[in-house]
Amino acid sequence: PLANVAAEAAVAAFRSAPDGPPAVVVTHLHRAMSHTRGAAVAVAELDPAAGLLRYAGLGNITGTVLAPDGTRRGLVSLPGIAGHQRPTVRGYDYPFPSGATLVMQSDGVVDRWRAEDYPGLFGRAPVVVAATLLRDAGVRRDDACVLAARIPS
Repeated sequence: PLANVAAEAAVAAFRSAPDGPPAVVVTHLHRAMSHTRGAAVAVAELDPAAGLLRYAGLGNITGTVLAPDGTRRGLVSLPGIAGHQRPTVRGYDYPFPSGATLVMQSDGVVDRWRAEDYPGLFGRAPVVVAATLLRDAGVRRDDACVLAARIPS
C-alpha cells in the first residue's frame, strides 16, 4: 500500500510536471513525493533531430542505450530516493543514433542480460523487447518493470 501511494504521487506529479529537461521533471517528482515513502524515478527524452537522449535518474533504475552496431552504454542514475533524501539531480545527454533502443529497468530485473544472447530481438518492437527482458531477467514480482523505446525510422 505504501508503494502504491508513492507510485500514484509520482504519476500525478509527472502529469503536472513543468516543461523542461528530464532533470527538471525529476526534481519536480522528488518534491511532489515528499509525503510518501519515496521511490526510484527516471525520465528520458528522445530527441531524434539532435540524435540525443536526455536522461535523469534517481535511485535503483538502470538505463541502457543499445546502438544498432551492438554497443551498449549505461546511463547514470544517481543514488537517492525521490521524495526522501535530498538528492542532487543531474541530467545527462547521450548519443542516440537512428535505430538505437533505450531500455530502462527497475532493480527487480537483473541487469546482466546481454544483447548478443537475443539475436534479432533489438530490431523488434519495443514492447517485445521489454516483455522478453522482463520474462527472462525479472527476479522479483513486486518490483520488476522494463521500459523499452526507440525512435521510429
